[in-house]
Amino acid sequence: MKNIYIGLMVISMFVLPGCNQGIPGGPGATNQQTKKPPFGESVQTFNLSAPLLPTFMKQGERINTSISIKRGSNFDEDVTLKFSTLPTGVTLDPSTAVIKHGDVETKLMIVAKNDAAVGHFNILVTGHPTKGADALINFKLNIDKK
Repeated sequence: MKNIYIGLMVISMFVLPGCNQGIPGGPGATNQQTKKPPFGESVQTFNLSAPLLPTFMKQGERINTSISIKRGSNFDEDVTLKFSTLPTGVTLDPSTAVIKHGDVETKLMIVAKNDAAVGHFNILVTGHPTKGADALINFKLNIDKK
């Protein structure tokens, strides 16, 4: 049974990455998008994606990760990312990232200091386009003791 569970976890890491979508942003985004296409993004909108499964790390570690973007048609703007609700003792490098108009993701390094808070956290990622509404997504982070 344990092997089946581990197998499903491994498969989900490769089949489902980027499925963790939040609130869309961009000039075409509205608070109530009732006419969302069956797949893809609405015109002039974008959605951010964070890793589907929580990122696990220990105090004193550094881990690389990324935030991805799915762009709807006619949305080719840069999107500036800001991170809030970071746990005590955790920083991101860069602290403010930009996904350029031709890029599909940005790479980040999560740095947990030796005395970083231990527990399960949701980091709020806000994607701010040049014009239009912000997009929001949660990034799940678990920090264990050394």
